[in-house]
Amino acid sequence: MPRGLSSAVKSKLESGKFTMAHLVKLELNTTYKYTDYAVNIVDGSDTYVPNGFLRGIGAVSESSSINIGSIDITVSSATQTILSDVLNNGHLNRSVTIKRAILDTDDTVVTSGTFQIYAGYIEGMSITDTQGDSVITFAVANHWSDFMRFEGRRTNDSSQQHFFNGDKAFEFTSQAGKKLYWGNVNVVTFSEEEIANWHSGHPDADVSPGTYVHQDVSHLFEQ
Repeated sequence: MPRGLSSAVKSKLESGKFTMAHLVKLELNTTYKYTDYAVNIVDGSDTYVPNGFLRGIGAVSESSSINIGSIDITVSSATQTILSDVLNNGHLNRSVTIKRAILDTDDTVVTSGTFQIYAGYIEGMSITDTQGDSVITFAVANHWSDFMRFEGRRTNDSSQQHFFNGDKAFEFTSQAGKKLYWGNVNVVTFSEEEIANWHSGHPDADVSPGTYVHQDVSHLFEQ
């Protein structure tokens, strides 16, 4: 974020005759632009509306170290506009931008008076319904939150179905590494107790506890 301030902003700050507002842009399937101020605020080609949907913005902090800066943004879901959007179209990894605006006494933005104070992506969402209210809380984190995320496809059936619905190439990958028995076979497991009892009558037989796969296992207990 640039540190320089325009002369207009410096003059307004020195005068003490100004107010500040937050401008929040949620780029879901539809882009929503809200402000916590009392009137519409125009920033370039964007108009931020004060319709009461924006309920809260988490504190934005700055650090000299690289970290996952995360905040919560709470919006109303009373009209179900945003709620329908996120439930039907998803919400993960959608862009969120927060600006701070310095306003003149006539509620217009001072020249060069908007500053981006946060940019990130939605990584989670929760919906809270009470008897008199309904709100959505978006957990937003900066781009470092995806630094360790694995990209690409997986060699499993769910990933294959996501890209190629109906394809069965990886249907049995969960069975990889397991023993595969071909043909019409019998799988019999003998416990130590069963082998011990049988050994009492066949002391010279070489049969140990375990699993035996054979088309016919009766020969193991032949007299």
